[in-house]
Amino acid sequence: MKLSRGRPRKTCGHGMPCPYQGTHRGKRGFTLPELLVAMSVMAGLAWAVSLIYFSVLGTYNANMWRLRPYDEATKAVERVAMEVRGAMLVDSETITPTSFSVVLPEKDASRDNVLTSDGHGGLALSQGDWLKFYLSDATGSLGATGHCLWMAVQARGTTGFVPKVKIAEDIHPELNPADPATGYPRPMFTYWPDVYHLWGVEMWITSTSTVHGQPQAQTAHSECFLRNL
Repeated sequence: MKLSRGRPRKTCGHGMPCPYQGTHRGKRGFTLPELLVAMSVMAGLAWAVSLIYFSVLGTYNANMWRLRPYDEATKAVERVAMEVRGAMLVDSETITPTSFSVVLPEKDASRDNVLTSDGHGGLALSQGDWLKFYLSDATGSLGATGHCLWMAVQARGTTGFVPKVKIAEDIHPELNPADPATGYPRPMFTYWPDVYHLWGVEMWITSTSTVHGQPQAQTAHSECFLRNL
């Protein structure tokens, strides 16, 4: 029987066949389409990660401004402004840098303003409850001092204010921005009884708190105007 002679095998020494013979055959680099696909996948992943990052950052920033002291200062300005807009008169004789009072129009059963004769052939709003905004302690006593902003009510036909709502805490008017004209902190409340300011009340309210372990202060500023003149 005749045996054909095949191709001699490579040896690794001592006449032993090399076990790694042919292991490098068929190896090649990446083709251009493969590189393009890989780059597309990486770009898609980077885009998804950036969306998540900016979404989380936006949520954090939004919630940051809802934390105290930001929420306290803004809440105080918004609540006082809402009450003042519904008033018919600001008591200019008793206003101070940290307190003032307004008169609400009397309401009928349908919550409409009550009109009475003004004595000159016309009609005028009838006075209803009084509201007072002031700083006090946690009890709301009108004779106390503190850093809580309160609203007290004097019902129509009665005498004396009764504390009703604690609007905000940690209010510090001494930290208000300085008034360029005087160099002193701006007053919390300023009444402008003229047509140029539309009989408005200007407010500068500063609240303080500790946010993420750091002391923070925030000032909210607004002007509100009487609607029931």
